[in-house]
Amino acid sequence: MRPVRQRMRSGGSAADLGAVAGSESSHDGVVASGRRASRPSRLQRVPLIGNDLGLGHNARFIFLAMLFNEASFGFYQNLFPLYVEGLGASPGLVGLVIGLQGAVRLIFLAPAGMLADRIPLRRLIVGARTITIFGVLLYFLAQTWWHLIPAMLVMAAGNVCWPAVSKVVADSTTDRTRTRAFTLVYTVGPSFALIISPAIGGFMAGWINLRSVFLAAAICQVIAVILFARIRPKEEAPHERREPVGYRQALGYGPVLVLCLLQFSLLFSLTIGFALAPNYLEDVKGLTIGTIGRFGSLIAVCSVLIGILVAKVKYFANPMNALFLAIALCPLAYLLLLNGGLTWHFALAYFLRGGYMVGWGLFYPAIGEVTPERLRTRAFALTELLGGFGFALAPFVAGALYSVDPALPIYVSLMLSIPMLAAIWLVRRYVAGHRIGTT
Repeated sequence: MRPVRQRMRSGGSAADLGAVAGSESSHDGVVASGRRASRPSRLQRVPLIGNDLGLGHNARFIFLAMLFNEASFGFYQNLFPLYVEGLGASPGLVGLVIGLQGAVRLIFLAPAGMLADRIPLRRLIVGARTITIFGVLLYFLAQTWWHLIPAMLVMAAGNVCWPAVSKVVADSTTDRTRTRAFTLVYTVGPSFALIISPAIGGFMAGWINLRSVFLAAAICQVIAVILFARIRPKEEAPHERREPVGYRQALGYGPVLVLCLLQFSLLFSLTIGFALAPNYLEDVKGLTIGTIGRFGSLIAVCSVLIGILVAKVKYFANPMNALFLAIALCPLAYLLLLNGGLTWHFALAYFLRGGYMVGWGLFYPAIGEVTPERLRTRAFALTELLGGFGFALAPFVAGALYSVDPALPIYVSLMLSIPMLAAIWLVRRYVAGHRIGTT
């Protein structure tokens, strides 16, 4: 489970981005000289964002691939705790399984930076995402809750490519376009998909069965792999490769360490309250599985709106400003979950939960802005590792708290969210003095 990543770096209008299209093409490994500028294809047009996405070849195909990848995720993400429960797991075991899902992901992410330094990026990305297709099919075939464990291992293996994907996006952009590119790739595109797929998944779960959503998810993963195969990342020749840096060197760089620790704390604190929210709404508030599943689309609507703000408003070109806005929505979501009594109250809570969904992805442009190019692969891997560790640890805590009182995980996250907002503001001031310009 990978919250969308939502996966955001400078701003600028569509006209500004068009002015630097030639330089972006060179970043994508496409020779721009001697070619006349072509009109943006329909694949580059997104409602409310502009006629031109401002993405070069690589980032554009990653944008489309992430759209289908997150559509796959959206079919089952909001229903997964209920699927685990339906396979015979108690609420405590549901938290354990979801936490285990994140834990095994960390095992495979640990060597991800090293693999990105040694394996051609496209080969690594396509191979890893192909493995994910089989993981989704194993979810579909599971007959009891412990059958999900081998599926999780296979799905986790498919995550080794994310630092490489982030590196391709970062290398294909400049400071002027990076926040926008990461926002489109990791937030806007996936969120458009997540407006549709959770609603379809909710209807499929209600009309067919909960298991059927995994077949739709597998089809979307196949399309995503085909699109990832179209990228042309800049690969270093063997004689040009520098000595790879280690995680210790990346952690020794202050801004990377501070941002990774903030991400861990943020995801751990907020995920406790959201991890078992579907179970809470079914067990305590009496909502149906289909209704809860359709709420997932509202998360994506909020994410799209935040993405539009990042793309259009210069102030939010700074990823830390956008992060503060996104996370400020979470306490309101917790309050509605706890005190709501009508379906629209919970629908609004899920809409506001979109800020949490965006939060993870905003750390990528923040890391990219303060990290030297030679450290980027390991810095992105550390972002995945430490953020993923917080994301993996939280469901264990949520499951234990849920066994005491189903509302307790939400109360805990509500209390923790306020100091986390203060931490974001302090870190924002710190990283502002460590931004690195693109030459």
